[in-house]
Parts: sequence; C-alpha cells; structure tokens
Amino acid sequence: MTTLKFKCNLLSDVILNQKAATEGPNQTLDFIPGSCFLGIVASELYEKLGMNEKTLELFHSSKVRFGDAHPSKGDVRGLKIPASMFYPKLKKITDGEIYVHHLIPNLEDDTLKKKQLKQCRNGFYTFAGDKATEVKTETNFAIKSAYDREKRRSEDNKMYGYESLQKGLELLFEVQVDTDDLASVVKNALVGKKRVGRSRTAQYGLVKITETNYNDVESGKSDNNQIAVYADARLIFLDTYGLPTFRPTEEQLGLPKEAKILWDKSQIRTFQYAPWNFQRQCFDTDRCGIEKGSVFVVDVSKCDNLPELESRYLGSYNNEGFGKVIYNPEFLKAKEDGQALYIVDDKVDNSPNPDKKTLSGSPLLDYIQKQQSEENKDNCIYSNVNVWVNDNKAAFQGKEKFASQWGAIRGIAMATEEDSKIIGNVSTYIGHGVKSSDWDGNRRKKLEEFMKENEKNIREALVNLAAEMAKKCRKEDK
Repeated sequence: MTTLKFKCNLLSDVILNQKAATEGPNQTLDFIPGSCFLGIVASELYEKLGMNEKTLELFHSSKVRFGDAHPSKGDVRGLKIPASMFYPKLKKITDGEIYVHHLIPNLEDDTLKKKQLKQCRNGFYTFAGDKATEVKTETNFAIKSAYDREKRRSEDNKMYGYESLQKGLELLFEVQVDTDDLASVVKNALVGKKRVGRSRTAQYGLVKITETNYNDVESGKSDNNQIAVYADARLIFLDTYGLPTFRPTEEQLGLPKEAKILWDKSQIRTFQYAPWNFQRQCFDTDRCGIEKGSVFVVDVSKCDNLPELESRYLGSYNNEGFGKVIYNPEFLKAKEDGQALYIVDDKVDNSPNPDKKTLSGSPLLDYIQKQQSEENKDNCIYSNVNVWVNDNKAAFQGKEKFASQWGAIRGIAMATEEDSKIIGNVSTYIGHGVKSSDWDGNRRKKLEEFMKENEKNIREALVNLAAEMAKKCRKEDK
C-alpha cells in the first residue's frame, strides 16, 4: 500500500454546503470531503481510460481511498476536537482544565457536578508536543443573484446566500492506494490548480494541490483494558439488512468479537444528508452516519493476543474518505483524575491570514477592521470607475453597439483564474478579431490605462466598469 500526502491551498473562497438544499439557510463545511478529490481525478481520467478494470479500481472500489482535507498549520495535520473532551461550563476551553470523559474515575463526584462539564464540539486542532492549537477556519458570506443574459441584469426573484471558506486556508489530506501502479496516475491527476465546491464557473472554488509530507497522529497502545476508537473521518456502517446504523458491531470497528463497546462511556455524534448525483441529476439515498470527532470506548479485557492496531478505514464509502479511525491516540490519554494530558493553547493559528495585524486581538475589533478595509477598497474602485465612465462614455456612444463587447470583457474578468492574466486576456480580446477595429485609437488606449492604474484590484474594477459601460451603451441604443 502507498500513502500519498498532499497540501491544498485555497486560492479563492470555496463553497461546500453541508446540505444539498437550495432553499433556506445553509452553512459551509469546515473541511473538504474526499469525494471532491475523487471527482477531480475522475474528471481528468474517466474519459481517457474509459470503463474498464482500471477505472473500477480507481473510482468504484476501496482500493483507492481519497481522505478528507483538514484545516492544518505547517507540517501538522489538524483533527476535529474529540467529542469525549469536556470543560467546565463557565470557563473557556483554553483555561487548561479539560477532562477526557471515559477516563474520569467518578462522574457522580459532587465537585465535578458543580463544574457542569460541557462537551467540545467545534473546531480543528493540531496536536503537537503537549499542546493542542486551534486552526481557525474563517468564513465569508455573500448574497448573489442569478444573471439574466438577455436583459443583462440580475434575474428577478433569484437571490442566493453563500457561506464560503475564506481563501488562504491550508488543508492537508492523504490518498491511500493499494495498487502501487495506480499511485502515479492519481498523483498526476491531482497535482496542480483545480476547482472544487459550488459556483466553480464564477469566482469560487479555485485551489492549488501540491504533494507534501506532513505529520499525522498515529495509533497508540492501550494502557488498560480499554481501547478508544477516534473517528478521524465520518463513519457510515450498514447492518445485516444493508441499512445505515448508528450502532456498529465490535467487528465493524476492527476489533475481535470478544470485545464489548461501552456505550455509556462513548461519545457519538451523528449526521444525515442526501448527496447530489450530477450524472443522474437527482439525489441519491440519504447517508446517515457518525460524525468525525466521535469516540467509541471498547472493553478488550476478554480478548486474547490482541494485535497491534494501526489507523485504518472501516465501514462503507471508503473511496470517498469515509471510515478512517485512529486507535488510542495520545491526545485521549489523561491523568488519574481524568484531566487531559494535552492543554489547549490560547493562541490560534489563523491560517487564512497568518501575518494579519489586529487591533487588540478582539474578534469584534478584528471584524470591524476587516470590514473597514473592504469598504475602503470598494469605495476606491467605485470612484475610479465613475470617473472613467464620465470621462469616456461619449467615445462609446453612437452607431456602434458596444454593450455585447463590454459584456464579453466582464465575462473575461470573471472567468480568468489568475488576476495577473486578466489584463493580457482583455488586451488580446480588444486587439484581435472582427471587433478590433472598433477599439482603434483612443478607446483602447484609455481602457489599458484604466487597467494598469487598477492592477491591484483588476478583477473587481473591470467587472464594475464593464457593467456600467454596458448600461450606458444600452441606453444610447434605445
């Protein structure tokens, strides 16, 4: 078996909805599912290879397992905070008092009851040394509308709210390949600039995947007669009737049948969603499973000659990243009183903006600073666009119909992946082809001057300019 390790950098915001529904509020996932990377490889190779044994191994079996990409920092892969970690209700998780639920000797202790322990549920953390450091996953929210191509304006009654992962985030993931000759095929198809998530034809979804080496948490040995099974990925198990179940057997967890799951000590969280099948244009059967971060506690006192356990994939849909578990990870060990050995650091690795200067470290003030910076940038762009439109609109009014050409320029600015190539693409469009004569003289010169002056924000500036000029041209034509 070969394990390939990759880094995924978000070059733009990425939309990964938790649900496939298009109505109502929808939140983005805080990780990239392995199914996205499977889709990237399938789009690259399926038509080239055709339907044969090789494509069956690549995409329709568990011989190639595309893992989930987790928010990470440096060379340490982040993990979902374990659901078996608890902290006092009136304190913060960073105050240094965290308990591992299944290792607390007496849950009925009066002192412990007064603390009202609260379960850790959200966030990804890197575990290194004796500290756990949160990797912040920033999100953005934008309201978009469908575009009416005939009327060249927003379409009525079609507005959408998108929450997205903020660009700049670093994520690490693995691909396990059972057949070595498939490893190079998968690597060549994955590495490079790709698109994932929703609205990939707009400004969302651009990522850069590179092969890299990183440190991952490995399985450890049991200090007592219990084994903690940590869900690194989401888990889906089927019962004897082929239906999803939230109560897997000991054998399904990769342990001998003599083992016994201690449900009172386990901490399980669940999920349910309906995946959208693009090929058939319909929803597939609901997937019901156990959320990542869940912890099973299993009694193995009656198991003879228990083999050394290593991280593995269990259950169904392993090819899409479901099923990875870690046995007895170090961060689930505790002291005699049940307090965790790992201390959650009060520092936060903010991956999208590691060099960002904050006002005082307050989230509210950081948000205000960010919004003020965005508003100043927008005001500068709108001001430059208005000045250019007022000074040059007369040169585009008359017999020529420039509305469609400005629409094409707007499309080029939105579709070009790299900002540095936008000016060159637009210059090529107005300098070649049937309509190139319309841009001879001062028109082309003025537009190129505008693009150079707004090179830092070229995409936003050119999109706004093209939209305004298309309106002016349509009014004159009427």
